[in-house]
Amino acid sequence: MRNSRGWLLVVCLLATVWLTACGDDKHFFITKHWGEWQIKLETRPFPIRKGHNEFLLHVDGSHRRLPRGMMIYYRLSPEDEWIQAMPDGLSDIFRRALTVRGDPADAKLYVHIKYHEKKTDLVFDLSKQPRS
Repeated sequence: MRNSRGWLLVVCLLATVWLTACGDDKHFFITKHWGEWQIKLETRPFPIRKGHNEFLLHVDGSHRRLPRGMMIYYRLSPEDEWIQAMPDGLSDIFRRALTVRGDPADAKLYVHIKYHEKKTDLVFDLSKQPRS
């Protein structure tokens, strides 16, 4: 009986890995640099579509610790209000869902970053995402 449970566990684990690998949850990274920080943008879905999309910013510094005190804001147009991205737990990810109203082929994500006394604005050209 014990041996069959072991095989069942192995089969379940392999099925999970296979389903995860074959899933349609793709992502895309555009990388920018600001000082010591490497900033990567991931979109869900990939490529972005008209309607609701999630934008995840991965912030990684040379010292490999969380960017405590960092504030990140997003908008899809220079005329829009800034919307704060939320940190994802204790990870280096800041996420926010926004609604793409125009043609995704022309979309840009504007990012405003504040970290202690420093701040910057970055623009991620989403039109460079490969289209399926």
